[in-house]
Amino acid sequence: MSDGQIDLAPNDAAFRAARDAMNGYDPTYGCLYYYNPASTTNRWMLSKPVALRIGSHVFCY
Repeated sequence: MSDGQIDLAPNDAAFRAARDAMNGYDPTYGCLYYYNPASTTNRWMLSKPVALRIGSHVFCY
């Protein structure tokens, strides 16, 4: 996707998220997959049991 986000400077929230990840925090509790249900049509992904939702994304094992 070419929406220009790669050119944005990281803000405080981005630095906190990176620091949390480096310290081992995993808000998905080990989920392996994620997707946005409003934009995916992949049957395999949609067949995965949903473990949790964060914002507009679904996380699966």
